[in-house]
This record gives sequence, structure tokens and C-alpha cells, in this order.
Amino acid sequence: MVRWSDGERTGSDGEKVRALSRRGVLGAGVAAGLGLAAGSRAAGAPAAPPRARPAPRVPGAPRAGDWTALARGLDGSLVRPGDRDYDAARKLFNPRFDGLRPAAVAYCARPEDVRGCLEFARRHRVPVAVRSGGHSYAGWSSGPGLVVDVQRMAGISLSGTTATIGAGAKLIDVYARLTARGRTVPAGSCPTVGVSGLALGGGIGVVSRAYGLTSDSVVGARIVTADGRIRTVDAAHDPDLFWALRGGGNARFGVVTELRMRTHAAPRCTTFFLSWPWSRAAAVVREWQKWAPTAPDGIWANLHLSAPVGGRPGSVRVGGLALTGRGDLENRLDRLADAVGAPARTESVRTRPFMDAMKVMGGVSGLTIAQSHQKGTLPGRDPQGRVARESYAARSDFYTRRIPADGVRALLGRVERLAALSGGGAGSVALDALGGAVGRVGPAATAFVHRDALFLAQYIVSWPDNAAAATVDRHQAWLDGTHTAMRPWASGRAYQNYTDPKLRDWRRAYFGANAERLARVKETYDPERLFRHPQSF
Repeated sequence: MVRWSDGERTGSDGEKVRALSRRGVLGAGVAAGLGLAAGSRAAGAPAAPPRARPAPRVPGAPRAGDWTALARGLDGSLVRPGDRDYDAARKLFNPRFDGLRPAAVAYCARPEDVRGCLEFARRHRVPVAVRSGGHSYAGWSSGPGLVVDVQRMAGISLSGTTATIGAGAKLIDVYARLTARGRTVPAGSCPTVGVSGLALGGGIGVVSRAYGLTSDSVVGARIVTADGRIRTVDAAHDPDLFWALRGGGNARFGVVTELRMRTHAAPRCTTFFLSWPWSRAAAVVREWQKWAPTAPDGIWANLHLSAPVGGRPGSVRVGGLALTGRGDLENRLDRLADAVGAPARTESVRTRPFMDAMKVMGGVSGLTIAQSHQKGTLPGRDPQGRVARESYAARSDFYTRRIPADGVRALLGRVERLAALSGGGAGSVALDALGGAVGRVGPAATAFVHRDALFLAQYIVSWPDNAAAATVDRHQAWLDGTHTAMRPWASGRAYQNYTDPKLRDWRRAYFGANAERLARVKETYDPERLFRHPQSF
């Protein structure tokens, strides 16, 4: 069983998968002039008089000495082109963005390092990208300028029921540290995602129906804003900014360095995986839509339709997790099968410790915590890491109504069309159930507006890392065609954590009626647009 949640791919018990995420299109290369001296004297120009005091330097592109000074001022480290670690440091999770070559990557060890980087960027007019895990669908956690990386700030502590979590902490480490104390936070499944990137965009995961979104558990944050101020924000301090960070963050208003989060119980739970032959796919989709979004809050389920490129789909799969009793879950699964009109072809129902369930959902069951990272020695990685990178693209839709029969036929038809492609890889449609605790928060209470959605759909396609450009184009055409085919039935809203550069009206799609307030917060805290990308207000 394979699923995606917050751009994350998960697998059945014992299955090792390549954690799959993100999408986007960015140009490669370094912005012109980043490495050139500012204010250089033209050939033939008269030299300055001896002992004369130099004129104040006009802010501009940094010289080598400026980068050296920045590096000396950091408690963390600065990696530049030509450095031993540069090739590893510049790469994001998705190889499709390997053409990006930032001028520098700053691994910040404390908020003051972030402040120094932002001051440097303002002074020299260097573009800034913020990175906590490198899983941006659009590749916007890198770029031609200075990457402010928070992965060194990865501490995790628990006081009572409140956790303090560094912005760069990996999700697998958050789960491991908190579940050891019998606590957890509602989050996604991809083990290598940075917790702040997940939380700031909402955070949909396997216990969201019971405990809410990741952002719903955020009770405070430490953030460095564009003016260099290190702020501690919560409901009483900078409340508008705190509101915006819970669902509208993602490098729009500042660099979050730490989150304070309300934790929840991490009990033993039951994972389940069922499959039916493809001939029953329409019935499974029809009945899943009725069943999953209305189940008790403690039950979360997804539905997965997939096929290899050039091949036919073999089955339709339903998986999930229950915090409720196993007997009740099994009764409900039996009723789902009865409604489908056929017993599941395969079925696995197993009760296990919460941490084991998170590893199953993350596709790293059977691996150690150290192995559940990307391999390497840089911050956020581990020498024993075994989570591989993968090339892919994805788009999303929230559905506020059930997909009718003609829409289901269109959806299944798109999966079947993968047989006409070639070049390797796979395509998928994953539906994640919402409702429950997610829907009991008002759409204006936080920046996350999608409270009335029944489920979230993610359309995703992958290809070999060395695929030819024509192959990638054909795969992405399938993805765009699938997204277009579902316009009559989708709500028109999209998940902001699944960044989609192709959205024509991203403000409405991501934020609905909350977009206007978010724009005002942007104007207040970043009026000069230091944090700038194509969807940054």
C-alpha cells in the first residue's frame, strides 16, 4: 500500500519506499552579478588620491570578502560554490531542481544567525530562500541567492504537554522524541519533512481527524521578520502574525526558528490496508466517499488509485489508521466491503505502538530512526540514512462534495490513460479523508480556510531521475490533463503545502476569503518584500 499525505509517500508494513513529494518549475542558474564586485573602478578611470578616505559603498552585489564576513559572523556555517559540501548542500529532495545553484547556503544555528543573513540580504539585495526540509513542490526552498537553512535548529523538548520544537527538526525525530514520552503532534508521514514547513502550511496527516491539523496545535512561534527583529508570537503577541503563520506561512512573513506545540496522547493504534481488483474501483471510490469523511474522528483513511507508466492499474487500495478500538474498526471495514459489493481481495489489520504506526505510514517500517533520514553528514541528514530522492510533480484539489458517477469515471479514466505513456515511473491519485477535528475550526480562525472539505486529492506522477525532457513533458501533460479533467467536480481550492506554480488564481485557491487579511499581514511585516517568490503576496 502506498499513499501520499502533505506530499509524502507512505507504505505498508515492512515496505521500504522512496519518500515522494513536491512539484514545481524553476529556472536554473545564478542571478547575474551575484559574484561581481560592486562599485568596481572602470578601466582607465583615475585612481583615488593617495590616503583618501573611500566613499561609502553603494549597496549591491556582494564581493567575496562580504561572504567571508557573513560566514565569520555565523555560529552555524556557510557553504559556497567550490566548497566540499556545496553539491550536497544545494540539492533539494526532488532531483528535478538539481539545476539550481544558490550563491550560498547558510546553516543557521540560532535566530541571530538568521538575523545576520537577512541583514546581509537586504544590504546586498540578494534574493532569499528559506529551507527547513527542502521538500517544496515548486523548488522555492532554493534559488539563485542565499538559502537560509534552519535544519541545525532541530531541538525537541517537552514540558508538561507543550513541546518546543526547532524549525528544522525532521518529522521522524519529532515522532520518536515525543512518543517516547507518550505524546505526539498531529502531522504528516514523510519522515524527512521539516516540521516548520509542514506546520506553517496547515499540515494534513494521519491523525488530523482526531487531533486537527499540525497548525492547529501550534500555540506559539519564534520568528525573525524582515526587519531583523526576533519575535516570540502567540495569541497575545503579534496576534495577526500568529494567525497568519497557522496555515499561511511558508516563507511569506519571516523565518520561523522554533514552534511551541500542544501535544496529544500517542496510544497504541490500528493500521489497516485493503485492496479490491480494479474492476471494483468505481464502487470503492463511491463508497469510500460516503464512509471515510463521516467515520468517527479516531479513524482516518485514504484511497489510492495508481498505475505504472505504460501499464494497467491492478487494484484500488484503501488504507489508514484508527485510534478507536480494533473491534469497532473491523466492523466498519466489513460494512464498507458490504457496500462495495465485494470482499477486499487483500486485508491487513494490525494493532501496534503509535511510533511503529508512524513508521509504517512513512514507508520506513523496519528501518531505524537513523536510517529514516536522507544519507549524508549535513544538518538534517544521517550517515546511515536510507531515504532516497525521487523525481516527480503533483497537483491538488479539495473536494467539498462527493464526486458523482460521471466524475468517478473521469478520474478512473485518467489513471487508465497512464498505459499510453512510456519512459518509466508511475502515476497516482490519492484521496485523504478530512472532516472530524479539522472541520470543527472556523475557516477564519486561522489562515487555513479549507475547513469544509470532505477530502483532499493529490494527483502525482514520477519518472526516472535521468529521464529525457520529452518524457518529463509527457508525464506532466498527463498530470495537467488529470487536474483539468476534474474541474467540473473539484472545489477550485488547492492545498498550500502542495505548492502549484500553475494555479491561475493561487490566492483564492489556497486562502479563499483569508487572502485579503494575509496580504495585510504581509504589508505590515515585510513591506519591502524581502521574502519573495511567485506566490508570496
